[in-house]
Amino acid sequence: MNDTLVSACTMFLVPATLLFGALGVANSSFLKMIVCLLGMATTGLWLYRVWWWTSLSLLDRRTALGLAGMFAFAWIVTFLVQLKNVFSPSYR
Repeated sequence: MNDTLVSACTMFLVPATLLFGALGVANSSFLKMIVCLLGMATTGLWLYRVWWWTSLSLLDRRTALGLAGMFAFAWIVTFLVQLKNVFSPSYR
């Protein structure tokens, strides 16, 4: 893989992973919602950066988009679960 791509993916992978840990220790639903929004924003920036990278080979692009896509899917599912928990009457 391209060394610059590895550095760029690490730049986004580390915060996205740490935010999953922060989600686990968050006490309130408001804080969990904020962490989910931060995670989705970080992963969105990651997808944007890889998508518009001009000098990537097809294999590198697909690998990086797949990794970022997995995180994006996980953050979207987590955000939807948090939304359900906030608006569910049995949650309170």
